Amino acid sequence: MKDIELLEASVSQLIEAFQKCQTENNLLKEKLLTINTEKSQLLLKNDQAKNRLESMISRLKTLEQSA
Repeated sequence: MKDIELLEASVSQLIEAFQKCQTENNLLKEKLLTINTEKSQLLLKNDQAKNRLESMISRLKTLEQSA
């Protein structure tokens, strides 16, 4: 009987550990999705800033040549 109780306790611990891992995995997946979304937004903003900067440089060069 003692062996069965030990086995049940071990199985219960394994189930708890598995559930904890599942919860942690789901949280990490959500965090990864958020980070990837933020990364995409930052890359877009970076590209927009680069384009604006290139445009300003081009206008400055045009103004310089006109003067």
